[in-house]
Amino acid sequence: MNEPIAIIGMSVRAAGVETLAELWDLLSRAERRFTSVPEDRWYGLDPGTGPENPPTASLLERIDMFDARFFGISPRMAAWMDPQHRIMLELAYHAVENAGLDPDQLDGAQVGVFVGSFMSDYRERINAKGRADSAAFPGAMTAFSANRVSYQFGWTGPSMVIDSACSSSLSALGIAVQGLRRDEYPMALVGTPSVISNGFYANTAFRGGALSPTGESVPFGPDRDGYIRGEGGACVLLKRLDRALADGDPVHAVIRGAESAHNARGGGLTGTDSDSQVLLMRKTAAAAGCAVGALGYLEAHGSGTPSGDAVEVAALAEALAGSTAPAGPGGKVWVGSIKANIGHLEAASGLMGVVKAVLVLKYGRIPRIAGLTEADHKLPIEGTDVAISVEEVPWPRGEVARMAGVNSFGLGGGISHVLLEEAPESTVDPEQGRYVVPLSAQDEECLARLAANLLAELDGGAPPSLPSLAWTLQTSRHAHASRSVLVVDDLAELRQLLDEVASGKSPSTVDSPLVQAWLRGDSVDWTSSWDTRPARANLPGSPFRRRSHWFDKQPPAPVSYS
Repeated sequence: MNEPIAIIGMSVRAAGVETLAELWDLLSRAERRFTSVPEDRWYGLDPGTGPENPPTASLLERIDMFDARFFGISPRMAAWMDPQHRIMLELAYHAVENAGLDPDQLDGAQVGVFVGSFMSDYRERINAKGRADSAAFPGAMTAFSANRVSYQFGWTGPSMVIDSACSSSLSALGIAVQGLRRDEYPMALVGTPSVISNGFYANTAFRGGALSPTGESVPFGPDRDGYIRGEGGACVLLKRLDRALADGDPVHAVIRGAESAHNARGGGLTGTDSDSQVLLMRKTAAAAGCAVGALGYLEAHGSGTPSGDAVEVAALAEALAGSTAPAGPGGKVWVGSIKANIGHLEAASGLMGVVKAVLVLKYGRIPRIAGLTEADHKLPIEGTDVAISVEEVPWPRGEVARMAGVNSFGLGGGISHVLLEEAPESTVDPEQGRYVVPLSAQDEECLARLAANLLAELDGGAPPSLPSLAWTLQTSRHAHASRSVLVVDDLAELRQLLDEVASGKSPSTVDSPLVQAWLRGDSVDWTSSWDTRPARANLPGSPFRRRSHWFDKQPPAPVSYS
């Protein structure tokens, strides 16, 4: 049976982005976050194979930074550990926390781990510099992107890496969904990191015409000339919807379909074709018991290549032909691409698209494509039910559940499509007078960042209820050394106190034995103070305290964004 699958936790990293709230802010403002690649950032990059000036990319500020102590990893092991493995650990931890779960309480659980992976830049960089260390044995193996996560959290479910090039993350998602539907494991974590530390791929991709020589390419724009690379990653924690609701899990959105295919010879060895995409979209919709016209939004692969974008638009128009008017605003399916904001994250691109589509459903707005003022008039849109998101489009809840699709196409012809449905409307939590909101982090600086992140979540347009927030922070987080307790009547008061903590202040608290015991570092039973237990809330994770770890102690130059 095609049981619906709930996304109960999510996490994300991109240029200048550490939280879901920061990503939505970036998308809402239609900001393009690109910069010139610093010298030696992509070791071995040959200037003769690319543009005259340094190439443009969307880069993480510091790819050498990692909180090794948090994960119990020695500095030497961390230095020889692929940055993609490090980011995957951080994404996994935050996705579990975002689901309102304490990772410590999942030790020994049969959680499956499925990671999409494409590049091994760090290993190539180590080889190019002629260095070796026994710590690089696990540190540079691709399989450890998944295996390290399972080991770290003590999970016993299947643990594997899937490589279908740029569609890797959605291929991994599809495999995880199949296993959940067959009851092979109760939960699955799917993630993909993407970090660039070597120039080999860029050298070949510039020669092959895949990368934009100008660095100005915008998906679906008239002057698109190839894709722009990006760094970051995303992670989702999955569970069957019926079990998630029964267990009081928060639900971001529901996966109704996740299918993969190959275009055979249709698009050549390194491309895709319209017919293959049409078949896949219709297959995914049929498996979900609906038509392609049930979509209101498509997060496109939209890489910015001249032919690729046109083929994708044509495929969507053909898949919609003959059905009733699409369910999107104005009877259209609106098309967007997160690559306009943060570049093409290659193996992680599909999952980044899933995160964006989930946020679109959550906040009820389709952001405009960053940098696009007018869609290419040569795109085959005229007379179809397809619309390009040149302007922001409101998309509020209606009588019928809203649905969004996500495309991801691999360089070798592996294609994937995911069909998402908005989360069921949550029940109203019972009121319970004043609420105790405990905060904890590794140190005072991390505590201030946690408060700021919670404040951003509350101000994002779809805040969690106060009972759910308090319950989650009381019962579903590891209690760290630095602690503070906020006692509030409503969200307005909570915002005020969070702002104080974010500014480094220590708000006064009540003289409660339970609160005082927790502040001293004791373990306490918060459940005794609740008459009715609310559902847990999706909240930002614990801030990390990162340090530099790099195998030759000369990390690439950092980048900054204004």
